[in-house]
Amino acid sequence: MKKLFAIVFAFILLFIGCKNEGSKKTETLSADLTLDKVEIKYAKGFTIQQTNDFKIITLKHAWKGESTQKQYVLYKDKKPSGFPNAQFVKIPIQSIACMSLTHIAFLDKLGLNESIVAISGCNYVSNEEIIKQINNQQIAEIGQHQQINYEMLIEKQPDIVMAYGIDESSKKHLNKFKELELTVVLNAEYMEKHPLGQAEWLKFVGAFYDEDEKANELFSDIETQYHQLIQLTDTLQHHPTVFVGMPWNGVWYLAGGKSFQAQLLKDAGAHYLWKDNQEFSNFPVDKEVIIDKAMNADYWINLNTYSSIDQVVAYDSKFKEFKAVKNKTLYNNNKRTNQNAGNDYWESGIVNPHVVLKDLIEIFHPQLTVHDLYYYDNLD
Repeated sequence: MKKLFAIVFAFILLFIGCKNEGSKKTETLSADLTLDKVEIKYAKGFTIQQTNDFKIITLKHAWKGESTQKQYVLYKDKKPSGFPNAQFVKIPIQSIACMSLTHIAFLDKLGLNESIVAISGCNYVSNEEIIKQINNQQIAEIGQHQQINYEMLIEKQPDIVMAYGIDESSKKHLNKFKELELTVVLNAEYMEKHPLGQAEWLKFVGAFYDEDEKANELFSDIETQYHQLIQLTDTLQHHPTVFVGMPWNGVWYLAGGKSFQAQLLKDAGAHYLWKDNQEFSNFPVDKEVIIDKAMNADYWINLNTYSSIDQVVAYDSKFKEFKAVKNKTLYNNNKRTNQNAGNDYWESGIVNPHVVLKDLIEIFHPQLTVHDLYYYDNLD
């Protein structure tokens, strides 16, 4: 069951899984209230407006199909008046409970690991510092899915519970949090369609700690490194063909042509065979269609939990005829997997799109960089 949870968790991130207004603007909300609009360059899911005394974060879509915006008013001293439908949060917060392992990655990048008091899925954590805190009982297990330990959360009393929603069914436990007077903040970074858009949620998380400047600096560095890597592939004449995935529960899901995965493959100088697809998330494709189209692809990557070519071929003997199998150019993003099948690609990868990109460039164009693969491994 642990292994199955890890797989489901990864697909949640994929399945659900560019620039906004570039310059800083000033927006007047009323006759006596003027807010500065914080620059958000890639992320589409949130905005931040601020004065010296408080900030307003607007979450545009909590999950796919949810059109109701959510608003968080973050204040330092005096709670501002108005905003009848907003959630008020006094900042900087000192403690947090994380419902997703990606939330850990943001906090780790910001140097705020000590503020974590509870996590959903402790067994799947990859971050060594967090594992030590778990082993020392500084961090408690929230529980997963329908088995959330509400009593523990009440005991821990985190300043906020950072959660996420998948669909309408998510409202059940979100409402339960509110009934227990726990402050819930929804983080929808997984819905972003650009790798830098996902990483830019550093600004969202940092705002609750009043660490805006640090979040901006960290993201700027990530962005710079990402674009420096793109410059390596910009003028390439050869773009090797690639496809992704393996059947899961009998269904083969491919990354949509408008997804963050497709963007990474493009930026890495590869030709994704389904790049013209218009889906923003993963979509199912009949195995026979893939066999017909991908037989001669140069590379095959992101093969779920498969760790050897023998395992891949054992699923379907037709895979023996694939060019990538014959040339042993299969690469999976599971190099950093722990004993419980927790995969760091789905944890810290969210804030390290430049490292993921560098891995992919090393795979497709090893002549362009000297780099030891971090998240990816070559199947043998």
